[in-house]
Amino acid sequence: MHKSRFFLKVLLKLCVAAACLVVAIAAYRFLLHPLIESAFSLGEHASSIVRRVNIFVVVVLSYWAFVRYYERRAAHELSLQWRWIVLAAVAGSLSIGVTILTLYATGHYQLVSFRGFGQAFGILGTIWIAAVLEEVAFRGILFRILEEGIGTRAALVGSAVIFSVSHLANHGVHWVTVLSVTLAGLMLAAVFIVSRNIWVVAACHCCWNATIFMIGLPLSGEDWRAQAPFETVSHGSVLWTGGAFGPEDSLDNIFVSLAICAVLWRLVRRTGKASAAGGPLLDIMK
Repeated sequence: MHKSRFFLKVLLKLCVAAACLVVAIAAYRFLLHPLIESAFSLGEHASSIVRRVNIFVVVVLSYWAFVRYYERRAAHELSLQWRWIVLAAVAGSLSIGVTILTLYATGHYQLVSFRGFGQAFGILGTIWIAAVLEEVAFRGILFRILEEGIGTRAALVGSAVIFSVSHLANHGVHWVTVLSVTLAGLMLAAVFIVSRNIWVVAACHCCWNATIFMIGLPLSGEDWRAQAPFETVSHGSVLWTGGAFGPEDSLDNIFVSLAICAVLWRLVRRTGKASAAGGPLLDIMK
């Protein structure tokens, strides 16, 4: 197959996958959920929980259906690899934890009080669902399908840039945000390359975010500090504290993220899981 036709086919696949995800979420949110809400007379709190849980289910099922019926293959990236999921969860928490502990040690963050975990569980559920949705969209669909057309390196950079752009409407964004979120996108894509598993990279993403929330800091511009178990205050320049966007935007985290990305890329190269431009499908079609 000619390369231009192949790339068009990759673009079509990307559009179909994105459409499946968006249509599935919209159909549930605006058609099915109101029926469930009415049938069971759900209150506001119960309705919110049911909506979030079912959107999680809809996202996973729509991705599985796309892979099974459009790509005509088994969705191996949805297999539950518990050992790697736990390892990725710990790694995600420790990765941002290095930044947070450094900023505590240098006096940029100060622990004020401990409130308890009473209000935290609902936010943690939201963080998990958001992490899965983002990983399905940005790594399972965007990165993976781009990789088939333009190779691992280009897809890694392209998907990370798009991931960064998608966060630019968040509260507290400033010039560092473009770099910090692009590095986060590179890191998460590299975790996906090494594991080739959505649950593994979602666990890493979730625990990175959950650690920020639990310690009482802004999370990518989201202000859930009042529900966090710990109350933390910031001191000093926005460049070091991350300001309203949170510790991800601190210069300290930029250096930590660069080091993590370098280590992960070396691991990608050592495991031989990167592909050249055109990806494995192009080799089959030659």
